Amino acid sequence: MERFFVSVFGGALSFLIGGWGLLLTVLLVFNILDFLTGMAANWGAINSKRGYQGIIKKGMMWVWIVVANLIYLVLLDQGFTVGQIIPDAVAILFILNEIVSLGENSAKLGLDMPGPVKRALEIFNSHEKEGESK
Repeated sequence: MERFFVSVFGGALSFLIGGWGLLLTVLLVFNILDFLTGMAANWGAINSKRGYQGIIKKGMMWVWIVVANLIYLVLLDQGFTVGQIIPDAVAILFILNEIVSLGENSAKLGLDMPGPVKRALEIFNSHEKEGESK
């Protein structure tokens, strides 16, 4: 009986997030790494309220992944061929957010963000600012 519930839960989750792919795997790994490095960076100042807020923040990222996938499904149902771009873009933005957060946690621990990662974020930020000015 428990296999039935696990199967139903897994199927519903897969439908809601649009299937499991590389972007979601990367996001999940970064969520875990960010949470762990955040705990390490704030060791001694950790309290349960702050930890719960971090977990809720991570949960809200996944809620937005679900919302983006459902928007994609509605548009697809209405005949729009926007592709998987909406859920993928949301996942990529959250991945970039997690990288920045990992960099902040790393700096608190006394280790600066690696040069190639820092340069990639600078490129992303410059393209983002160019898009806003258009």
